[in-house]
Amino acid sequence: MNITEEPIDIHQWTPASRAEPSVRIGVILESDQVDRIHVVLQDGACRVTGNHTDDVTLPSCTDLTVERTDEGLILHTAEDTLGPTDRLRIDPQEKIDAARGAGILVRDIVAGRGFHWQKNADQTLQGSLEFVNAPGGIVMVNDILLEDYLVGVITAEMGSACPVEFLKAQCVVARSWLLAMTEPKHEDEPFDRCNDDCCQRYQGTGDMSKSAIDAVRGTRGLVLIDPKNKVLDANYAKSCGGISELAEHVWGRPKPGISAVIDAPKGDPVHDFMPVTESNLDAFLNGDWLSHTRAYCSTHVVPVDSISKYLGRVDEVDDYFRWDVKYSRDELEGLLRDKLPEAEMISELRDVRVTSRGVSGRASRLELRWIDENGNEQTHTLDSEYRIREVLHRGFLYSSAFALTIRRGGDGKIETIHLRGAGWGHGAGLCQIGALGMGLTGHDVDAICMHYYPDAVLQAVYP
Repeated sequence: MNITEEPIDIHQWTPASRAEPSVRIGVILESDQVDRIHVVLQDGACRVTGNHTDDVTLPSCTDLTVERTDEGLILHTAEDTLGPTDRLRIDPQEKIDAARGAGILVRDIVAGRGFHWQKNADQTLQGSLEFVNAPGGIVMVNDILLEDYLVGVITAEMGSACPVEFLKAQCVVARSWLLAMTEPKHEDEPFDRCNDDCCQRYQGTGDMSKSAIDAVRGTRGLVLIDPKNKVLDANYAKSCGGISELAEHVWGRPKPGISAVIDAPKGDPVHDFMPVTESNLDAFLNGDWLSHTRAYCSTHVVPVDSISKYLGRVDEVDDYFRWDVKYSRDELEGLLRDKLPEAEMISELRDVRVTSRGVSGRASRLELRWIDENGNEQTHTLDSEYRIREVLHRGFLYSSAFALTIRRGGDGKIETIHLRGAGWGHGAGLCQIGALGMGLTGHDVDAICMHYYPDAVLQAVYP
């Protein structure tokens, strides 16, 4: 693309475009309820425009704040004030090249919204920034070229210390997912995708590395094409737990090119559990085979004590291949009151039962039964793996691939509930820790992509 040309909007992009599109990423959302944003122009002068203001050019190293007031957005610097206005836009006067820490610095951005790893961190962003005055707070959008965006994705989803062949595979998958644009997300908001796990993680240039930049440049324009000859909606999750999930058990409908995959070499004992059912679930989660499996996402291939250097900056180290969560009845009842409006009047939890599972053992429907404060029996069904994970944990349950063990007292009342589980995330598509394991054991980008998407083909859609 000639630098004087306006990049194509991602919503207008098709493979026939043969050009790199731009994408608008929501970095600060209205739900974050932010009324003041601190910004530093680190790398060159920037042009600031607003819909009710004169344009100004601010020099490099300018510290500024964007504040939301009753009159609108106001930009403050040490020397001047701009606004009020409904929108502000900051455009670098020269393109900022990919490098660690390069770009416009924005303080205190939320990462991991609603999850157990939520935290705030400073981020540096290439491209342009746009600020929108929304009723609940400032919305900040990063308008950026796709390939620049991807370097920030692959070093946020997983760390830049990962093997370059894994980073290439993560890049191909992230590019494919974004270009497919099949999932309705943020349709009424002024951006295409957000910067967090709702879409895919993007945290700018702060964790960028030469290997990550090389991975993006080395796969430029490369995507997965599904059996219907469209860009594959290439979903992915952190850890499948040994077997990946079908899309219909996650989103209620199949997706061309997303199939269930055994995440292990041929001959590994995990092959004996496809599909996971109620009859083999306990053995899948607890069996002796776990002591010698070479499943790519297992701790034998990616040890827990080494994973910290490979995970994204906001992630927390744990054994995601197999895990345990235990509740007393009182603890789970309190959790249900907080997480489930229908359970606000719960008096006694009577039963918890999985009624439907996917091929990886992930619960896709769970039934709760309790007595309310009026003595009436109530039954409520959680009908998605996401909702199950959201309700059954104070933060967010690692996955819905779990077996339930309920211990009852002599009076038949529940005393404790034990969840023994596998994996982290919905489990469909690429398993990130498994793909890391493949990269660590010498597999290249083609092998990794074809392992997780065996019905797809790799194709470059722009030079």
